[in-house]
Amino acid sequence: MIEFDTSALLRAVTDTVNEVRDSIDEPTLRAVGFVGADLFREQAKTNALSHAKTYTIHRNIIVKRVEEQSDGANRQVYLVTVRKGDYGGGDAYYWSWVEHGHKFVPRNTKVSKRTGKKINWAAHRRAAELEYGTATVPAYPFMRPAYESRKADAVDAMTAELKQLLERNATR
Repeated sequence: MIEFDTSALLRAVTDTVNEVRDSIDEPTLRAVGFVGADLFREQAKTNALSHAKTYTIHRNIIVKRVEEQSDGANRQVYLVTVRKGDYGGGDAYYWSWVEHGHKFVPRNTKVSKRTGKKINWAAHRRAAELEYGTATVPAYPFMRPAYESRKADAVDAMTAELKQLLERNATR
């Protein structure tokens, strides 16, 4: 019978894990997280170009670090989203309508015969449903397909970035 003492191997593995954990600091974790998020952002921008008319959505896809959920060297959270402001600005306030589709309601041109003013929006919506039906504008998703198509690539890119940063930190 052959006996094998694994205590030395277990100590070596534990020491290696502790050494790697100690060499991963907040700037390293931020850099690794941003590499993955940036890959998703670039893919979402590419997807948004396929149905672009004004390129507003394409210009406003951003990576945002979520400060409230990030915790130093333990966890960094990034959000790939679209900058949305108010109507009339340069931001893409309507991006979720493009992503998920929406109901079509034509411009309010109905004028009341009694008052000579435009009919209010609720009455206009009912009139539009009666006159035009309840047609919907199809969805042109660009965020979800970016995530689904690039999640394996993001893990690979983040792993490569972590390896590179650990090697750089080890030589110091």
